[in-house]
Amino acid sequence: ASLHLEGLLREDYQAKEVQDLVGKIRNGLGSWLTFVTEPDVDSTNNRAERALREQVMLRKMFRSLRSAEGVRIHETITTMLATWERRGLDPPEQLRSMLGGRDLEARSETS
Repeated sequence: ASLHLEGLLREDYQAKEVQDLVGKIRNGLGSWLTFVTEPDVDSTNNRAERALREQVMLRKMFRSLRSAEGVRIHETITTMLATWERRGLDPPEQLRSMLGGRDLEARSETS
């Protein structure tokens, strides 16, 4: 399938709509077929979209994230939290583990 996609990218297309589609395919070439090799990745990405929907609505309602970087960080963290919950993992424990195992509660009490 990857070879077929790469073959499509080598063709010349006249229609603007097709050129736009080919650009999207080119930009995501390394990611389009991830669902084939990763069983936890949904082929339609609907699970990920549903997981983010609430956070996107909150961001729009409160307009609290004004920079693109802030939005990216917020979406990354909320996606990680939702994924850990879906996998039956403890999100606070996973976050502590990612941050080097530091006990954040004890550190914030001494600040």
